[in-house]
Amino acid sequence: MKIISLGLGIQSTAMYLMSSLGEIDRADYAIFADPGAELPDTYELWDELSKWQKKNNGIKLVKKTKSLYSNIVEGLNSYGARWASIPAFTESGGMIRRQCTGEYKIDVVIKEVRKLQNLRKYQKMSPVEMWLGISLDEIQRMKLSTFHRITYKYPLIDKKITRNDCRLYLEEKGFIDVKKSSCVFCPYHSNAQWKDIKSNYPEEWKKVLKVDSKIRDLTKKGISDRLYLHASRKPIEDAYLQEDQEELFMCEEGYCGI
Repeated sequence: MKIISLGLGIQSTAMYLMSSLGEIDRADYAIFADPGAELPDTYELWDELSKWQKKNNGIKLVKKTKSLYSNIVEGLNSYGARWASIPAFTESGGMIRRQCTGEYKIDVVIKEVRKLQNLRKYQKMSPVEMWLGISLDEIQRMKLSTFHRITYKYPLIDKKITRNDCRLYLEEKGFIDVKKSSCVFCPYHSNAQWKDIKSNYPEEWKKVLKVDSKIRDLTKKGISDRLYLHASRKPIEDAYLQEDQEELFMCEEGYCGI
């Protein structure tokens, strides 16, 4: 079984179209693990892509939502236990360990694969190729799968395709200004991304403020440091966003930002 991990960013969307049109091997399914916290543009792209799929006999699309935003606000993880951490900045320096990608992206995709294979609990999965939309210019994000019977594949790297190649390809196919996929409150945002959300997405900015406030004091969750979304380690509403910082390292797993 060949599965596209569809992040609905520039690279994975281009890879989906290429595969659907036979320009690279054809995958069996494309799975979008929705953390319930993407920009409205991303959900609009999902609707556009769904229409395109029906019109062009594209690869079957599967969407599964597990809301990271709701769980953070409620102070729980998706299993009702200890809060699954986002990589927030600590007051004493550094960042806390990231659990969000594993729980809200990787686990969701694997669970859907098992469902597509009609597996019972503990039943072994048939071999799977997991296609990740990492492009040639991000080759350092490549890694071997640690999951039994799942092999990671990187079709864009195999074809020496860059992120800009993907952007131009999408424009050629009528998909203009596709956004980088990520949660609106992701601490990896640059100042330019924070400013864009604050200026152009008022409802999403409210979510950013709520999450930033909610994570500040997690002593009851065993975290003694005060936490912040912004690298300045100030409340996001007080952070100076006029000068852009160097772009932070994006999640290396290959399931986000693509």
